[in-house]
Amino acid sequence: MWEKEPTKRQARWLIGVAAVCIVIYAGVQNLDDVGSAVSWLAGLLLPLILGGVIALILDVPLRSLERHFFPGSQNPTVRKLRRPLCILLALLIILGVVAGVMVLVVPELVNAVTVLGNSLVETVQSLQRWGQENALADTPLGEALLSVELNWDRIQDTALNWLGGGVAGILGTTATVIGTVASRVVTFVLALFFGLYMLGGKETLKRQTVRLVEAWLPAKASQVALHVAGVFLDAFRRFVVGQTVEAIILGSLCALGMWILRIPYAPMVGALVGVTALIPMLGGLLGGAIGALMILPESFGKMILFLVFLII
Repeated sequence: MWEKEPTKRQARWLIGVAAVCIVIYAGVQNLDDVGSAVSWLAGLLLPLILGGVIALILDVPLRSLERHFFPGSQNPTVRKLRRPLCILLALLIILGVVAGVMVLVVPELVNAVTVLGNSLVETVQSLQRWGQENALADTPLGEALLSVELNWDRIQDTALNWLGGGVAGILGTTATVIGTVASRVVTFVLALFFGLYMLGGKETLKRQTVRLVEAWLPAKASQVALHVAGVFLDAFRRFVVGQTVEAIILGSLCALGMWILRIPYAPMVGALVGVTALIPMLGGLLGGAIGALMILPESFGKMILFLVFLII
């Protein structure tokens, strides 16, 4: 009995497998060219990939906003403007949080580093004066230490020159720096537009992706692929929501505890710890380290108290 003729799906599947085998064979024979092509393609697709990441992140607050902003309205104008307004509001919320933390933290952090540097210079000079007054020079080690004269202006100039040379060596000429910055800005702007476009028509994009997968993959393979993608998206949304809730709780408790313990910079350090807590595993520790650096010029004891409190 003759076998049935292959269906169109099987024919497409065979064509796809044959094309993949040919591409793999050609790639093995030309690895250098493949590497260059992959690098070029990655640079070309970078805005699209970043746009997808931005869309995934913005989709979390967008879903929450759309559940509360006229979800059952039948007004055509409201239904048309609801999605763009919610996207804009979600974007403004994220940008507002980042800008607020930077305004609160960055000036105080710069001030803390400056005060800490001045304190270090004063400490070294005080140790030298103490050594001279207490006959430290009578010992071999003390004589060697006190004979060292530190010219802080010269040290500062040397450090600045070294940093300037290092930056110039790494980044190259001013034109190269400007070109690099402009390229990064253009990439980010394109990624943002791609992300907003994906969010604006995410239902249509989802339907088209499902149809494409079902058209080119066998039934079981397409079901598995779509299931894995759905689980990944759901897990990512839950992860972002969980990290955000954790960051809010940790930042609020940190600020409240610092206020009760009379530790300086409570609102700023609390906001910093909350934002850095969005980074998995090490985010809270990073925020604590920066907060400790801000508190140190005010009081060493308060810094220790803050670290103990934050760890607990």
